Amino acid sequence: MQNQRLYESVGEYIDKYYVDKPEDIRSDDKEIKSIFDRISKFRKKKTGAQYDFEKDEDIELYDCEEVSFDDADMRKTKVTVAMSSTLAANRNIESLMGQMEETFSQRLLRLIDERGMTDSEAYNKAYIDRRHFSKIRKDVNYTPNKKTVLAFAIALELSIDEAKDLLNSAGFALSRSSKTDIIVAYFLQNKIYDMFEINEILDAYGQPIFE
Repeated sequence: MQNQRLYESVGEYIDKYYVDKPEDIRSDDKEIKSIFDRISKFRKKKTGAQYDFEKDEDIELYDCEEVSFDDADMRKTKVTVAMSSTLAANRNIESLMGQMEETFSQRLLRLIDERGMTDSEAYNKAYIDRRHFSKIRKDVNYTPNKKTVLAFAIALELSIDEAKDLLNSAGFALSRSSKTDIIVAYFLQNKIYDMFEINEILDAYGQPIFE
């Protein structure tokens, strides 16, 4: 191991945040349909300024555990989402609509353009072959695997928040039950984007490498 200090630092990071139980979330088709149905319902009623959301039996309050990899701290936080007013509800729906309207393919291509990179620079840095990238570019609704999303997050040198957004566009979230996710999060938070170095650490901890 050439960089023992880095290896030990990542190890401390894993020890601090790793949780040995499934936490990864991927939205299935049924859940996505439910979300869109809920959005449609809100849109139909958003013109009624006095609409009482609390009396609508189809509107639910969500009480869930969310995995958060923040720049200051990575911790599991208890988040209660309650739509207590028409204005707040409309703002939340508009935000959700904006996120859902941009697919993984669209967001990835936008990020590549924003960074002034060519397609070949992006997919080569991500260790993605040309044919694979061609599928992503041609299919606006292309569904990647999580490893592909993480590879592009590294290649495009995304911040931790940008990486979370890109993962979200593909239906994924960073998971504290995945050592790969925690290791990649460590490198993103510390703005280390050397794929060779990341692979070295992944391999040292028995995780699949990017190739």
